Amino acid sequence: MMAEEEIGSEVAEGAGARVLREVIRTPAFLEIIKTNITGFEPEDARALVRTFLREDANLSLSLIGTSPVVINYIVEAILEMGRQLAGFPPPLLDTFVSQMTSEIDSDALKEIPVAYGPLLEKILESPERQEAFAASLGRFITSSARFLNRSVSRNPYFLRDVLANVDMKEVLWTIVSICRSILLSLFSCVSRLIRR
Repeated sequence: MMAEEEIGSEVAEGAGARVLREVIRTPAFLEIIKTNITGFEPEDARALVRTFLREDANLSLSLIGTSPVVINYIVEAILEMGRQLAGFPPPLLDTFVSQMTSEIDSDALKEIPVAYGPLLEKILESPERQEAFAASLGRFITSSARFLNRSVSRNPYFLRDVLANVDMKEVLWTIVSICRSILLSLFSCVSRLIRR
């Protein structure tokens, strides 16, 4: 019965999964991948993107138009990775997390809001996009709150450790902006009620 299930699952998989399985089962290919994947340089990625976007704008923008498919693929891969890693033994998971966090460039991660902030502001000039973004942000905040609740229940000092690495000035400005948005929403609701 198990053999039939395994065969069925392999048939249902895409070509990429089947090719990857064969690569993983071939030690020589696996060593080549390990050797080359550690040679990636961040500056090479910047140069690649600049060349891609500037050499032929029409071509690059048309290819970027297919990015939702790629993004959906990557998101699904990341979600499945989380599901699979959740089943790993704690010692193995600790080793994986320690290795990953020690090699990630935290300074580069801090630049993401700076790089994408102006772009996001331009994109959100449309009211329809603002509504869609607000809905996505609301779902993200709900998921984050759920994660925080679970983390705090396991470690009472979790929030203290998080806040130690938070720019409180930015947080205060965010709170002010949220309060202003709430006041404007209340004012709009009151105005509609008065007109009735």
